[in-house]
Amino acid sequence: MQLDFARDIVNSLLARTGIRVDATLPPQHVVVDAHVRAVIACWDIGNVSPARLERHMATGITMSAITYGHTALETQKLIALYTGCVICIDDDEVDAEALAQFAVRLQAGQRQLHPLLDRLAELLARMPEFFCGYAATAILADTINFVNSTLFEGELEGMRLRPAAVQYPPYKRARNGLGDAYAAFIWDKFVFPDLSTFIQALPDTTTIIFNANDILSFYKEELSGDTKNFVHDCAHITSRDAHSFVRELLEGLVAAVHAVRGILDGEKERDAWERWLTGYISFHILTPRYRLADLIDSGAEGCGA
Repeated sequence: MQLDFARDIVNSLLARTGIRVDATLPPQHVVVDAHVRAVIACWDIGNVSPARLERHMATGITMSAITYGHTALETQKLIALYTGCVICIDDDEVDAEALAQFAVRLQAGQRQLHPLLDRLAELLARMPEFFCGYAATAILADTINFVNSTLFEGELEGMRLRPAAVQYPPYKRARNGLGDAYAAFIWDKFVFPDLSTFIQALPDTTTIIFNANDILSFYKEELSGDTKNFVHDCAHITSRDAHSFVRELLEGLVAAVHAVRGILDGEKERDAWERWLTGYISFHILTPRYRLADLIDSGAEGCGA
């Protein structure tokens, strides 16, 4: 049942958005990989296992190459390092006290209580070099929200969801999902210096990031019996079937894709966004952890959207 449902959802997503999964890595992936590994070899990572950091950074490198391969090479390096750091936080590699002090110490310009957070702070300080002022600030704010939400999500793990709190799951997701940051990464200021050409596409792009992640994570989470996620929280509060909620997320994703295509029509930002969209979906489908590669129809594989 789960297999049939997942296959139907994934292939419907591809068909209705016109995305064709691209299994190729851009040639600059090798350069980004070498750079990131050289950088982290010099990092003090405290009590984080080098093997786990390596695994998280490998994910960041692949995600950056596939999803943001259209950006400048230096931008891809930054995104890869940033992604590896936030995955470490998401996987509980950093203790709660260090997370609790992150925003306070960042604002005060003080050293963090964990060296990995010092590395993240250094990356955030570099964002204005790569992104316009609005985007760099959005990335900073979203990262602070992510760290804060990750901390308190652990502390509130046993909290009962109240039926009237229908806005709480999307509120939490907006703060721990880094949607604003990864939407802002699409358009670096080297090629896209004019904020007015893409700012109206940011809300729908954030919706795509959230909905696609929820949809494409659903299969692996169901196989593992994981019900502590956005889909099941919303289904529980609204007394709905989880499958029907996933279908609703798909409708929202498809609508957002077509909205952005209308917003960016005729602009060079549209081509960058299309390449990002193909990469974002391809990354999820081709990454083994999501267990989706065998579910797509053979005609869905190709190059580009």
